Amino acid sequence: MADIDTVKKVADLAALSIEENELEEYARDLDAIIGYMEQLSLIDTGNIAPMEHIVSVTNAFREDEVTNTDRREDLLKSAAVTKNNYYIVPNVVEQI
Repeated sequence: MADIDTVKKVADLAALSIEENELEEYARDLDAIIGYMEQLSLIDTGNIAPMEHIVSVTNAFREDEVTNTDRREDLLKSAAVTKNNYYIVPNVVEQI
């Protein structure tokens, strides 16, 4: 059975706070989880192909293309007011 010190250490590593009166219950739960993992480790998976994803998905790559990404003029056209290639917006910060 997982002991109280193990539960405290796991709780500390997981940044969990566990009350003293809950430690024995968590020790039993941890023991059950470890027992289940031990059962899983006994399963023979030698004839089973590894699975990376639940559905067979392949990457859909595309060729890189050189494009002009300087859209400054187009973007500035969308503003109501501009000056020297900057957006002019109303002052929203009050002066003290």
